[in-house]
Amino acid sequence: MSFTKWHKKQVEKNLNMFGLSTYQGFWISFIKGLIFGAIIMWFVGCKEQVIIKKAPTTKSEVSTEMQSDYSIGVKGNCGMCKTTIEKAVIELDFVVDAEWGIQSKILDVKFNDPSNFDVDELNSAITESGYETMNTSANQTSYDALPMCCKYDRNMEVYSSKSD
Repeated sequence: MSFTKWHKKQVEKNLNMFGLSTYQGFWISFIKGLIFGAIIMWFVGCKEQVIIKKAPTTKSEVSTEMQSDYSIGVKGNCGMCKTTIEKAVIELDFVVDAEWGIQSKILDVKFNDPSNFDVDELNSAITESGYETMNTSANQTSYDALPMCCKYDRNMEVYSSKSD
C-alpha cells in the first residue's frame, strides 16, 4: 500500500471516529498546518533582539555655510542645475570655490583675490551654461539644451546679490 492511500484511509478512519465531515476535517487540517508553521517559525526564526538606540542629544555647532566673497541669485531647480552652475563658475581662473543652494537659489563664490575679479565674466559663465540671474538672461540655445528637470520658470524671482 502506498503512503497516499494509507494516509487517505487513516484520515477517513479518524473523521468517522469523531463523527466529522470531510469539510470539517479540511478546516482542522488547515488550522493544524498554521499551528505547526507558527511553531516551526518560533524555533527556526531569528533569535537576535532588535535594539533601538536613541540619537545623541548634544548638538554640535558646525557651520556648513561657505564663507563667500560674492553672492548672486541664480535661477534653477535641481541637483543637476547645482552641478552645472557650480562647474561653469569654478572653471573661471579667478574662482576658488562655488556653491549654489537648491532651496535658496543663491550662488556663493569664493575668489582667489577678492579685490580682483570680473563680475561680467562670472555672469557670462552662468548665462552660457543656460541659467539666469536677475540681471542677465540665459543663452537660449544653452537653455533649450538643459534636461527637462532643469527647465526652470523664467519668471522666477531670485535675489540679485547679498554683496551689493
